[in-house]
Amino acid sequence: MGLLADMICNLKRGWAVWVCGEVSSGVGCYLLHRREGGKTEFCPDVAGFCPGVAWILSLFGRGLSRCALNWEGLTLRSGAGYFGRQAVKIDGGAGELRSEVGRVSVLGDVPRARARGELQYASAGADQVQFQQQVQLCPVRSAGFVSGATMIIRRAVRIGCLGWCGALAYKEPLMAACRYCPPPALKREIIMKSLSLFVLLVTSMLVSSSHAADKSPADQSPADDRPPQVKAVQPGVTLSLVAEQPQLSTPTGVDVDEQGRVWVVATHTHFRPDDYEGPEHDEILIFSDLDKAGRAQKRQVFYNATDATMDLELGPDGWVYLAERDRILRIKDTDGDGKADVEENIAVLESEADYPHNGLEGLAWDNQGKLIFAIGENFAKDWTLTGTDGTKITGAGKGGIFRCTADGKQLKRIAEGFWNPFGICVRADGEIFAAENDPGERPPCRVLHIVEGGDYGYERGYGSEAHHPFVAWNGELRGTLPMIHPSGEAPCGIAPLGRGLLVPSWGDHSVDFFPLTQQGASFTSKPITIVKGGRYFRPSCIAADPKDTPHLPESGKVLTWYLCDWVDGRYQAHGYGRVWKLEIDLTKADWVGPLELEPPTKEAKLAADLRSGHATQSVKELLQLAQNQDPFVARAALVALSHKASKWTPAEVMKWSPAERVQAVLALQLAQAEPATWIPVFLKDKNADVQFETIRWISDKGLKAYLPDVEQVLAQSDLDYQRFEAAIAAWNTLNGKALDGVRNPEMLLARVEDKQSAPQIRAYALRMLPTQSRSAPKAGQQVVTQFPKGLTLAMLEELLAVNDAELSLEAVRTLSGNPIVSQKILAELAADPKQDSVLRAEAIAGLAPQAEQQIGLMLKLADSPDQVVREEALRCLRSIQLTDAQKKQIKTLAKAHPDSKDAFEAAVNPGALKTDRPALTDTSAWLKAVEGVKGSADVESGRRLFHHSRLTNCAHCHRHSGRGNVVGPDLSSLGDRQDRAWLLRSILEPSREMAPEYQPRTIILTDGRTFTGIRLRSYVKETIRDAHGQNKTFDRDDVEAIVESPVSFMPQGLVHALTDRELRDLIAFLESHSRGQTAD
Repeated sequence: MGLLADMICNLKRGWAVWVCGEVSSGVGCYLLHRREGGKTEFCPDVAGFCPGVAWILSLFGRGLSRCALNWEGLTLRSGAGYFGRQAVKIDGGAGELRSEVGRVSVLGDVPRARARGELQYASAGADQVQFQQQVQLCPVRSAGFVSGATMIIRRAVRIGCLGWCGALAYKEPLMAACRYCPPPALKREIIMKSLSLFVLLVTSMLVSSSHAADKSPADQSPADDRPPQVKAVQPGVTLSLVAEQPQLSTPTGVDVDEQGRVWVVATHTHFRPDDYEGPEHDEILIFSDLDKAGRAQKRQVFYNATDATMDLELGPDGWVYLAERDRILRIKDTDGDGKADVEENIAVLESEADYPHNGLEGLAWDNQGKLIFAIGENFAKDWTLTGTDGTKITGAGKGGIFRCTADGKQLKRIAEGFWNPFGICVRADGEIFAAENDPGERPPCRVLHIVEGGDYGYERGYGSEAHHPFVAWNGELRGTLPMIHPSGEAPCGIAPLGRGLLVPSWGDHSVDFFPLTQQGASFTSKPITIVKGGRYFRPSCIAADPKDTPHLPESGKVLTWYLCDWVDGRYQAHGYGRVWKLEIDLTKADWVGPLELEPPTKEAKLAADLRSGHATQSVKELLQLAQNQDPFVARAALVALSHKASKWTPAEVMKWSPAERVQAVLALQLAQAEPATWIPVFLKDKNADVQFETIRWISDKGLKAYLPDVEQVLAQSDLDYQRFEAAIAAWNTLNGKALDGVRNPEMLLARVEDKQSAPQIRAYALRMLPTQSRSAPKAGQQVVTQFPKGLTLAMLEELLAVNDAELSLEAVRTLSGNPIVSQKILAELAADPKQDSVLRAEAIAGLAPQAEQQIGLMLKLADSPDQVVREEALRCLRSIQLTDAQKKQIKTLAKAHPDSKDAFEAAVNPGALKTDRPALTDTSAWLKAVEGVKGSADVESGRRLFHHSRLTNCAHCHRHSGRGNVVGPDLSSLGDRQDRAWLLRSILEPSREMAPEYQPRTIILTDGRTFTGIRLRSYVKETIRDAHGQNKTFDRDDVEAIVESPVSFMPQGLVHALTDRELRDLIAFLESHSRGQTAD
């Protein structure tokens, strides 16, 4: 009976099957070992009844048959064989294991291979081997049977019944003739013992089956082969395990009640696989009775009727609030049986979209007892959110954060412009913060300060491209708000701690502390990692123990939070999950800083007053405040202006200054003013920024009646690139192609070919045509740009024949993107003295990648009487290896052109540019040298340097006026900063003040290769954007490590490739194109 009790007890321990075979040289028939001539022999001999036993067992539970099917069998002859899909070879001496699949690491004389299980060979003496095999099963309904069988096998092995172990482990019998096999009498004894134990096995199955209905379906998950490898990395931090699979799986919400019980959402419906064997609905679990080690001793199912459950928040009067994808609801236990029996809707979402985690989410309570929650981008599908009092709010792709009463009344939108604000928290002083996931092509994830009326810039309806003129991610557009700081990858929770925030990172396997520093009306931060784990530590939501008050100082206080851990990187429900207890000892955690909250700054008070709706400032004062450098003050002033906009008239507004009229457009849109009254007026405004914001208004609201007006804008001959790009985006939106963003190749190509369009419009359309794929080439292939479909050399020659300066320049730039096929045309343009010097210089710069093939032409052009042509040719010569004769020729030419002395010297001896110059850290000395260059700066020369493929290649990572790649920041509006010293320092020391959202990460693969890029996505695959602006994706199994790189993509010492005059021109180009101006 003790054995039977052990079997039943084992049922409670879960869903792991560990099949062990231990054989001594005196008993065994399973695996025997001896060494002969440096070889190792394995002699398996499994009697014919073994497969029969396996077949009988399979009748009682699918788990056993799956166990048998998981392995292909083992045949070991002459020291070689196959285990599963792994080729195994063991030689004499210390031993060696060679694997065709998976990684092999050798620790001493113990080779180890990992595939779907684990095979270990460890030396156990001269004449015996200890063999262990770990078998991973799929979740099954008959978990109890498997557990019972496990105990039988473990006991059976120990008394010599080894055949069952073989039957369970292998699909096919292992037949081998071996001189070490036991005699027939011993075989019969083994068989008889096996049969007697089989009777016990069947009995245990019948008994254990009565318990199966009470077991959590999570108990059927595989063995815990996903170690968290987690550790605290800051003093005073302790992490302990509360519960793990099989007690819970794929957790999406957590909270803690006054009794210290931990409430968890265990979701079984999040991308549920077809063969998933868990509950039909999600579980709301309660873990309690924590022992001294922190492990929960009691697990209770409180509710089991919701799907796509994204969060949980405990509320007043015993209510438990849940966020499903399409509703906020609350549940309650009214009869005291520990299970919820009442359910009420709080807010209901109606939409065609059904993706689990871009709908309703992010529950929190504010300091007034009202419920805060969020919605994600909802795939830009229309939605209607309805409260219990009938209040309706509509939207589509801008996300949102809402507030309502505890019973679902007074529903109100607080803010918008989100991708997926999965985690929300409210501080004791009422300040709201959110942890926001990023859109993939537009990293990074964000930590946000949420304010009433805030617009955080994002709009899913404009597609997935990294750039769109109407989408902001860090306050790039007027009226939008920036982030506090980037977070780690895929944050799903956020919680206050003193003056900072705790933010778990699902993708970075970490928990970070963001100490908040007041900055105007908001905050800034430099995060500190406090917990770091391995691949299978994926912390998601977080909740504080309510017995603690993190905002109040208390000497010796240990504060406690509880973390959910998704464990596995798969989005699908997968059966894994953990809950951790995070403790911070304030006597040791000096990194926390002061706990008492600071009083608001004067800017914060001003912004709050402006948002309150009771601002006393005049319209003129508000118009000035709306242009404030503090984006939170500016946004608050815009909100206040919108409250007064209903009284404005077009005649009045058109008398205001251009900057004030820009703010008027924003305020009127926010006030939902009548478009017919204002849009025609603003479209006729001569100010480019007024027109841009009006086009944005038309597009954001989808005002299709104004499509003819947008087409008229596109026909304007004096249109700058910024407005053209905006008009193209609006045209796509109004024609039902908003997801195309600004990339509509067919429409753009049609405009390029349209001979009736103004040449400048044709040039802009040509610039916007995509020339390279977002996906990186295969290993060993070069990154190349290609003419888009439909664009040919003949067509580009036709554009050159139009003989328009702007169109010709754009055609040459397009040709330069593919110099191998364009070389002949570019060379002819460069050599033609009848062409404009700027066009010729552009063609020469386009030939730089082919400079070695064009050295004769470049030497000829180095003697050109046109300084622009001459010096561009000398730049090409600088980038190639010259012979002594060629250098002598250049020195001779230099005598005839003293005004190009520095260019000739650099061509002959480019290494001299590194000598006798200030240290890169001495910005003042460099600034003095640049400003001491005689003559006026040449902005066009600076533009060519920015795009030069061999000297600077800035456009490799940066976009400017529609050209270049989106790896680093768009530099089109760099001139807005008006700080030359800062700009020069950024060029001299690119890694000194690297914006965290552009910090590269290096991926190290298991085969030793490394790749560096900006991280875009992380789950079961890792995706980065490389220095070419293209995406590379890696299977997580192939990734050995991911390391943050402290080195910018921008090369150190870039200035050592430029003369002082060239550096001056480059700075002049970057400074000349501020917002509202055009580079063209």
